[in-house]
Amino acid sequence: RTGHSMLHTLYGQSLRYNCNYFIEYFALDLLMEGEECRGVIALCLEDGTIHRFRAKNTVLATGGFGRIYFSATSAHVCTGDGTAMISRADLYNQDLEFVQFHPTGIYGAGCLITEGCRGEGGFLINSQGERF
Repeated sequence: RTGHSMLHTLYGQSLRYNCNYFIEYFALDLLMEGEECRGVIALCLEDGTIHRFRAKNTVLATGGFGRIYFSATSAHVCTGDGTAMISRADLYNQDLEFVQFHPTGIYGAGCLITEGCRGEGGFLINSQGERF
C-alpha cells in the first residue's frame, strides 16, 4: 500500500506540470557519452519499438531485484535490470545489501503474510506445528 500511495501522490503532483508520460516502456540501457549518462534506450511494450530518451539528468528508480530469488513477493518486474544497466555502464551501484526481504512470505507460493496479521495477534507455525 505504501508504494501505491507514493505513486498516486507523485502522479497527482506531476499533473501540475507540462509532462509527457510514457506508459509501459521498459528501459534497456543507459545512453552514455564518455562518463556521463545522457538518457536511456527503452522498449515500448505496446508495439515493440525502440526509443531513445535524451536527458540532461537521469534518475534511476529501479524497483529493486527481489525476483532474482526463487520465492519472492516482489513485483514481477523487479528483476534487477536497472542494477545491470548501471553495472554495464561501469557506474557505481550503492547499498545493494539493502534488499527488502519478508521472512513471512510463504515459500514457493509467492504470497506474503503481512505484519498486520501478527499485529492482530496471529502467529506463525512451521510444518511441525511449532510457533516461530
